[in-house]
Amino acid sequence: MNGITLSHHKKPAMRLGLLLMLPALLLLLTAGCGQKDDLVETVPQFSLTSVRDGSTVTNRDFRGQAMVITFFATWCPPCRQEVPTLIALQNKYGAQNFSVLGISVDQGDSRTVRNFMMELGINYQVVMSDRDTPKNFGNVFGIPTTFLVDRRGNIVQRYDGYVDIRVLERELQAILG
Repeated sequence: MNGITLSHHKKPAMRLGLLLMLPALLLLLTAGCGQKDDLVETVPQFSLTSVRDGSTVTNRDFRGQAMVITFFATWCPPCRQEVPTLIALQNKYGAQNFSVLGISVDQGDSRTVRNFMMELGINYQVVMSDRDTPKNFGNVFGIPTTFLVDRRGNIVQRYDGYVDIRVLERELQAILG
């Protein structure tokens, strides 16, 4: 045989060594994810196109409002799953200086996103992302990514992936007081 074999005496020691190295290896592999440099404390400036009517929507349009901002795509199943939650939050809290803002990362024509909005009965503002917006929000890489924002424009919480309505609503109620 041309392969390398280990004696029975060396296998347990090698396994222990690998187990001890595993946490250090995981730390090295995840060091680039979610570094403090990526954390954004306030809503960054943006100027994006509304899917509904083509108007320009900016961060200043939401001054003084608590918000849920979500990055999504029409082809993303967890994003689609969150839409009823976002509709319900907009219905329930919209009169209390609260808004939901959907930022679509779909590529190309906004027609697909407009059809998605009509199909699901979306009642909140949806805009098309540009190239810089995900980076400006602290490097949004996956979708859905959702931000909870207080009335001063501070990002209170970031959720990477699907977020349950009970969690989102409990934290939103704390902000709305």
